[in-house]
Amino acid sequence: MNDSKSIAIHAKNTAFNSIDADSSTLINISKNIWNNPESGFREYRSSKLVSDYLNNLGLQPQVEIALTGVVAKVKSSKPGPHIAIMGELDSLIVPEHRKADPATGAAHVCGHNIQVGNLLAAAVGLSTPEVIDNLCGSISFMAVPAEEYIEIEYREQLRQSGKLEFLAGKQEFIRLGLLDDVDIALLTHASPTNSQTLMPGTSHNGMIAKKVRFRGRSAHAGGAPHLGVNALNAANLAMQGIALLRETFKDEDHVRVHPIITRGGAAVSSVPANVTMEMFIRAATITAMKDAENKVDRALKGAAMTIGAEVEISTSPGYMPSLFNPELSKIYDRSVTEIIGNDATGRMPHRTSSTDMGDVSMLIPAMQSYAGGASGRTHSDEFEITDWNLNVIDAGKALASTAIDLLADDGLEAKKIIENFKHSLSIPEYLETLRGFRRTELWNGN
Repeated sequence: MNDSKSIAIHAKNTAFNSIDADSSTLINISKNIWNNPESGFREYRSSKLVSDYLNNLGLQPQVEIALTGVVAKVKSSKPGPHIAIMGELDSLIVPEHRKADPATGAAHVCGHNIQVGNLLAAAVGLSTPEVIDNLCGSISFMAVPAEEYIEIEYREQLRQSGKLEFLAGKQEFIRLGLLDDVDIALLTHASPTNSQTLMPGTSHNGMIAKKVRFRGRSAHAGGAPHLGVNALNAANLAMQGIALLRETFKDEDHVRVHPIITRGGAAVSSVPANVTMEMFIRAATITAMKDAENKVDRALKGAAMTIGAEVEISTSPGYMPSLFNPELSKIYDRSVTEIIGNDATGRMPHRTSSTDMGDVSMLIPAMQSYAGGASGRTHSDEFEITDWNLNVIDAGKALASTAIDLLADDGLEAKKIIENFKHSLSIPEYLETLRGFRRTELWNGN
């Protein structure tokens, strides 16, 4: 066995021992966050748990990044690539879940709480001097807010007050320069497969978000509806038009459009004059996203014209399509096989959901793995974590082991991936593209 391989094996064993020694604390932190969910840009309690733990490791984390984000960094004495290991802090809003916050409806029905656990597990393993001193380069541990693209009105208020520019955490991290010198990014997500697996993903749809307001004219709904202009009718007609567009989308573009009505009227007895909607437009490529967006805008304007209403369409940058690095996934597979066995590997196929990890994958080689050990539908009242050890401890070891493989032997594996990566956009180009999606159009038939 050559020296570099034996050094890597020793570093992994040391990291795993450190993780195992603190396994109960790491799982308890994940359960604590599970029991106390907070939605995006409100994760102050969760953020403090992360920063307190990292402080106890002696890592002196930065806090309040993009309001609630936390970053800590360890550096080898030898120069080399910079790896970011990420975890997401936020929950969703699903009041029906058994662990939903009774006041806010927040619930961890996507399992981000276990991401925090495996992020911290990787941190305790990799920050051990006997590990980091045998590697090159540096590793940042990033607890990132607001991956779930929800509560848009609240986030727009934060944007208008100058507290942020973009409505998602990793987008803000990119804008603030946190990824300027990062070469590779890793993250592990929960998956309700209820299996002993840690499988890298391949790709996701991107997404554009819209807020829509139909303006009509109020009148007595029973006595004189003909004097009003029913904005709710315009919204309903728009949704029918969007639904009838389905056959115009190519199967390989994986287009998904899903609107909701957030305000349907003020009183049953008054013709609705102010109706609001929110929607996501998802597709596998930026070109397909823009094509679907143009068709949706036509449906919105056509509905307004038919009913005689006005429509205000506010478009926000959502998420870029993700394309995860296959060579990075192969290195991760080796670690999974060492930790759990051959049957634990595989690939998660293209997903029509969206994530701001897609934005990261446009810029640098990125991997998002999916840990089994959960049940129920994600984003539903049925979601549960069933195997905490797999999701926190084994997933944390796999992240730590992958980082060691990348940065051992003078960073040879990491350097090959970085050299062969062709980024879709530079960071300035990415920010310009994202800003280009933001606009508001008022259409009144003229």
